[in-house]
Amino acid sequence: MSKHLLTPMLVQYLVGLCCLKWDPDAVDVTIGDMVYDPAADKERDVDITVTVVEPGGSVHAFKAYEVKRERKPLDVADVEQLCIKLIDMPSVTHRAIVSASGYTAAAQRKAARHGINLYEIRPWTRPLQEQFPALTMNGTPEECFPMSSTLLCWVHQQLAVVAPEAKAAFPIQPDTPLLDASSNPHSKYATFGQYEQQLLLRSTQILLPLEPAVTVFRTFPIPHHVPNGGVPAGPAWPHTHTLDTVSDSVHIDTGHGVHRIDQVTISGHLQYQRSDDNPLYYVIDQVPGGEAFAGALIAQGKSEDNMTALVFSPMTRDIGIHFVQLADKHLNCIRRFKLEVPSL
Repeated sequence: MSKHLLTPMLVQYLVGLCCLKWDPDAVDVTIGDMVYDPAADKERDVDITVTVVEPGGSVHAFKAYEVKRERKPLDVADVEQLCIKLIDMPSVTHRAIVSASGYTAAAQRKAARHGINLYEIRPWTRPLQEQFPALTMNGTPEECFPMSSTLLCWVHQQLAVVAPEAKAAFPIQPDTPLLDASSNPHSKYATFGQYEQQLLLRSTQILLPLEPAVTVFRTFPIPHHVPNGGVPAGPAWPHTHTLDTVSDSVHIDTGHGVHRIDQVTISGHLQYQRSDDNPLYYVIDQVPGGEAFAGALIAQGKSEDNMTALVFSPMTRDIGIHFVQLADKHLNCIRRFKLEVPSL
């Protein structure tokens, strides 16, 4: 189990969810926040900020977390740079660093000198009773929370492509190259086969919270195992779904010019299938003490930009369930994205 399977943005998002779970008095959790630095006289990015209600009801405690996903432990120079950055923001009252690769001993001493809390996100293998006694469960997270994903899938599907400007029918194959509006290779989808997989995933994400998918999921149990190594699945039902694809700006050479694909209709059957993909178990520990900040159980989605996360606090039995789907604009950088704070 590798701690580097999640993308940097999903790691940042996961830490934000853990901060939300850790602070029951949080009134605002922002990923990719901008905080004013008077020494530089400009706003600077902070990976995660948390605003909480202090005793007496005043809202002024402002916590900042910097999240680092490096291959080697953070050294003294890395930590010193982050310490100075956070200290130069007087509006921040609590400062912390979260590392996915640990810290050197010198880095830990430097952080302690500046009053910066250190945390590490790492594989969660310790028995629950050692760090999460409120759950009243014995055994490792993997033993107590075995997990498999249930996915809504298209089966035996066919795609009908509509390019309104095309003057005649045109053939399209999985290896057909896709173009942009300037007839250059499309920057995101090289072939129609690649684009088809994205459209099928997009369709199931839209249909999942709608009828009849909701009722089918509630009504028909999905087996955990089937004979002869088949895929455990529920009943399939016929369906048709039309997607507007204008915003994708996908074009195709029809043999009579380059034309935009405006619409794709998927026809076939929908079915829930159980996937035994290996879930990831993470814990965020304080360094050097080892006290748990939060735990998380992650199921990676079909694409690298989505996941399902179960988040645990060492102080309560409540489990937060979050379905994360990053927008295209968040794949490389998340700016001022606010997490929904649970209502009381």
